[in-house]
Amino acid sequence: MQPQAERIQDIALYDPIAAYGMALGIPRVPIVMNCVGTFSTFAVPQPPIEGDLDTTIATRTWIDNIQYSILVPNVFSGNIFKTLYDAMLKVQPGISVQVAVQSGPRYIVSVNFTPLEGLASMLASRWPAGWPLYKQQSIATKFMLTQPQPSTGANGPPMTVTLTFAGWQFLDQTLDAITANQAAAELKKMGFCVTDNTQVVRTQ
Repeated sequence: MQPQAERIQDIALYDPIAAYGMALGIPRVPIVMNCVGTFSTFAVPQPPIEGDLDTTIATRTWIDNIQYSILVPNVFSGNIFKTLYDAMLKVQPGISVQVAVQSGPRYIVSVNFTPLEGLASMLASRWPAGWPLYKQQSIATKFMLTQPQPSTGANGPPMTVTLTFAGWQFLDQTLDAITANQAAAELKKMGFCVTDNTQVVRTQ
């Protein structure tokens, strides 16, 4: 279903480039990227482990959802309560995360280590138009275990955490070459009224 003009107008308030691509009718395609970290011990405290993005961001990308999964295959393996343990672990995993964006420009998303479940729920309420990442940027994460698991013996680990970033890209990569001001100017030519601060209102 194609986006309505009112929706394009709303998006243009946040990101004229996204609005311009939608107004042109350029198809959008989904993308899913992961940062994965594996704890080889359940000892607390222990040094954080790094998890780099498994995908190269080759074109401008908008992230609109963050999810996570926790896999601890050995703890309660074969036990009838294994699924209950896994479900409760997802609610309170005892893992904190630090997220940073690398390259052009660099910035830190979570300055301090933040509970994993808190970070994952942030995006929908704060970035309704998506979190934009530019071409050649990347996401770097550090995971820190903050609570031990029930089994600390040799048969307990590993524990693998996957932070999944889901979003979309335009199928036409030519939009990477235009600026927000250029996109706003093109929107104006298409019948949108663009103010000096690139806010967009539909012309009657």
